[in-house]
Amino acid sequence: MTFRSDTRRRLVLFGLAILALAFQLVLELTRAPRRERDYELRLAAAEKALAAFETVRHQRLMEGTVLDLVNDPAGTGLIGPEFSLITNAQGVLESKLTTLNPNWAAVMVKYFRRMGLRPGDAVALAMSGSFPGMNICVYAALEVMELSPVAITSVGASMWGANDPDFTWLDMESLFLREGIFHIKSAAATFGGGDDMGRGLSPEGRRLLAEAIARNEVPLLASDNIEDAVTKRMALYEEAVRGRPYRGYVNVGGGVASMGSSSNRPFIPEGVFRELGLANFPRKGTMILMVEKGVPALHLLNIQQLARAEGLPVTPDWLPEPGEGEVFVKDSYRLPLAAGFLVLYCAVCVLVLAPELRRGLFDRWSGKVNGDTV
Repeated sequence: MTFRSDTRRRLVLFGLAILALAFQLVLELTRAPRRERDYELRLAAAEKALAAFETVRHQRLMEGTVLDLVNDPAGTGLIGPEFSLITNAQGVLESKLTTLNPNWAAVMVKYFRRMGLRPGDAVALAMSGSFPGMNICVYAALEVMELSPVAITSVGASMWGANDPDFTWLDMESLFLREGIFHIKSAAATFGGGDDMGRGLSPEGRRLLAEAIARNEVPLLASDNIEDAVTKRMALYEEAVRGRPYRGYVNVGGGVASMGSSSNRPFIPEGVFRELGLANFPRKGTMILMVEKGVPALHLLNIQQLARAEGLPVTPDWLPEPGEGEVFVKDSYRLPLAAGFLVLYCAVCVLVLAPELRRGLFDRWSGKVNGDTV
């Protein structure tokens, strides 16, 4: 190979690289916003969630509640006190604030689509008083997608959740029913907390939980121990659908009856999952049992991690408007232009490199023939 031909080849390759970069630059500069799948459905879910947020705020103000604008800067009324008689665990305020975004409802629509849910499908819910904002967004998505939920609620709550004894998640649920926001009512309720029995709470705290369950006319699912709690939950889920198969399971929070044990947390993925890896679970909760039956699950616990993954703000000090975020609109490449560039680039490569390739093949063939005749 001569020095001249080697230089020419390098220039050809350099020119092709420059052309590829130019095409990529044009594609980047011509990216345009594109609505995501189910845009209208996602927006409807977010708007319904916002209506629920506003209903809670209005109700709290009507009751004369003084909103804590330091810990609840958006004034939603969905942030409870740090401590109360029904507070059953530590809570992270930043996670609770991150759920106060109606656009989580759009994310739920996205998750439910990923689970393959269709109108009329039965969905088992394990709700928690710890994340009322997330509960609202789950309910909003369930309603706009016309799904058939069976909810069991753990009424006790961690810090900063629905842990006001006079305004638990069940009270919010009843409020939404009265106002026509949602039409979902818990099929049963438990105390939550230790062993799903309110262990760790005072007798007065358990009494307040029993009062909240009774005044909202929800059956109490009492149990003798955690194994009994899991068994009774599974029995209720099965009885409620009368032989119909569940198409999804949704868990909000870290309820022990749903997860089985706090030791199981590292082995349960966040978001949507359909199977669990090999793990020696010390105890299987209803979420694990459902997945083993082939039911896809949605696990909502590490809220800040999920928010970052979905492009939602972490710990916002304002109430976002419906329609904000990448869950609705994303910048995307113009596919016809990208396809045209690909075809054009391939054609240029063929025209420029084909003679060089033919020459190289001819040289190798000639060398082989000459070598064979020696």
